[in-house]
Formats: sequence, C-alpha cells, structure tokens
Amino acid sequence: MSEMKKKMILFMITLGFIVLFISGCGNSNDTDKTSNDSEEVISFRLGQSKAATHPVSLGIDKFAELVKEKTNGEIVVETFHDGTIGDDREVIEGAQQGTLDFASSSTPNMASFTNYFIAWDLPYIFENKEEVYKAVDGKPGDVIREELEKSGFKVIFFPDYGFRQVVNNVRPIIEPNDLKGLKVRTTNSPVEQADFEAMGAVPTPMSWNEVYTGLQQGTIEAEGNSYSLLWSTKHQEVLKYATEVNYNYSSDIVVMNKAIFDNLSPEHQQIIMEAGQEAVEWQRDVANEQEAEAKQKFIDFGIEVYEPSDEEMKKWKQAVESVWDEFIVPGEAEPEYVEIILETLGKTQDDIFK
Repeated sequence: MSEMKKKMILFMITLGFIVLFISGCGNSNDTDKTSNDSEEVISFRLGQSKAATHPVSLGIDKFAELVKEKTNGEIVVETFHDGTIGDDREVIEGAQQGTLDFASSSTPNMASFTNYFIAWDLPYIFENKEEVYKAVDGKPGDVIREELEKSGFKVIFFPDYGFRQVVNNVRPIIEPNDLKGLKVRTTNSPVEQADFEAMGAVPTPMSWNEVYTGLQQGTIEAEGNSYSLLWSTKHQEVLKYATEVNYNYSSDIVVMNKAIFDNLSPEHQQIIMEAGQEAVEWQRDVANEQEAEAKQKFIDFGIEVYEPSDEEMKKWKQAVESVWDEFIVPGEAEPEYVEIILETLGKTQDDIFK
C-alpha cells in the first residue's frame, strides 16, 4: 500500500471519530435542551391602576411573591401598578380576551359583566369590615365567582379596598344637606351617582386619573374615596375637609383569564388559589392598618376630619334609603341576590335604616 493511501485511510478514520464525537456532543446538548424546556419558567403579567404603595397593590405583590415561592420559581407573576399598562377597564378587558393573564379592578367597574356587583354598591349594605369579609368569603362571594366564569374569568381573590368617605375642598360637611350643589366626582357606578343625587349633590362621573386635576381646577369640588387611596395619590394637597360616613364599601377583585388558568396543571391551579387566599388574609391586615394611618396623616396634614354622631349617621343613611328602592329590581341589584347578602349578614333592610 502506498504511503499516500495510508495517509488517506488514516485521515478518513480520524474524520469518522470527529463526526461521531460531534454527533455525541449534539445529542448531549439536545438532552440538556429538553431538560431545560421541562423546567421552563411560566411568566404571567398582572395589570392594575392603583399606586404601588396602595394596600391593594401590596396584596397583589404578596400574591406574586407567594406564587413564585410555592412553585419554586416555576411560575413568575410580573405586576404592573399605577395604570402603566392600562386603567381598570383596559386591563379587565385584556384579561377577558387573554392578551393579559391577570388583572385587578375595583368591583364597580365589573358591573358590566354581572349586575350582582350592583348589590355590593348599595349604600350601607355593608356597615363594617366584619360584614364585608363574611359576605365575600361566604355564599355572596361564591355566587360572584361562579357568575364571572361565564364571562371568561377565574376569580383569584378580593383585595380589601375600603369604605368611601366624603371629601371636598369647599366647606365642612356635617349632614347630607351640606352637600347640596357640590360637584362630586363619582365612579361609573349608577348606584354611587344616585347616592349623591339623593344627598342633593351634583354627581360627576370622571376617570380616576383625572380627579386630582379636576379638584385642582374646580371641575369638581368633592369625591368619595378611602383615606388610604387618597393619601397614596396625594389628594390631600387638593382637599380641605373629610366626613367619615362609610357610605359605600368598594372591593377590588383579582381575576385570571379562565382559559389560561384551565390550561395549567392541577398542581399549579391549586397553588395559585392557595396563594390568593393567603395573600388576601395578609392584605386585609395591611389595608386596615394603612387606612388608620392614612386617616391620621390627613389630620396631621391639616385636613378637617368630621366623624358624625350616631344620630347624624341616621340622617346619612335615611338620605339614601330611596336608592335601595330604585335599584333593587330585576336587571339591576337582583332582589334574590340582595336577600342572599342580607341573610348571610343576619340583618334586614329595616335594620339598616331604622
């Protein structure tokens, strides 16, 4: 055999080993890729409009933290506050359509999906936080959860928002009659608008991100909101007076696109629901603490806070009793659902307004 042929054979053998080696490395990489794929992080986005320091936002961040912890990092929920990816309506519609995984909104903005939320808006249907939690955690909350699934939502939890107080920059408000003629910003809730009409005010529906400027420029003169939200958004700078009447409790709601939720493994579904339950228990304590702190900050800032007496509170309640008669009709605040709430709380309409 010639020297040239020997070199050629040696070259071919060497080349074969090289090909086999590269092939083996390639198989090893494919195995690693499969392994990495099976451990791929599932990333979700959650959008909402409140300031990052608000108790609702803190509860949402706690939820995201718990999900990551309980799944050992397999699921990461990225939270977006301050309306950075949309206001309440926009993020809720995104969650319904699946362009957003999770969304949070105040419940009045959910009334277009189920009129059961109209009952939650009735003035003084909830008179304290104990009643709120009893209803939300009980049958009334379960009815809402089931109903919203028909619209493509999986309810994860209801963050505690708080009771709305009447605040303004014109004059002290002692009784409902003192509101006469004041331009009061309201949500799109027809019930809240009716509340202020019954009090003699001029209800003015306005997007939340326009309220500060509206108060500053005189487009509106008053609003109804919780101390914590008002303080976290610096509304104390454009307000002078507050009257603590708890005329309306507003809850928030965190929902997930139901199809996306259903596509998760049973284990991950259970973890998300557990994280929601733990987050809301933690968040309620934070919300109550921050509400008390924010009230004191209002006082320290120089806002006059008036707390009506028991006799004065009867006047506030009686001023809006007609709103119940207006809205507790089929197609609005469903009479049967209102009765479920009252039975759960162990009281009647007469008990509230007597």
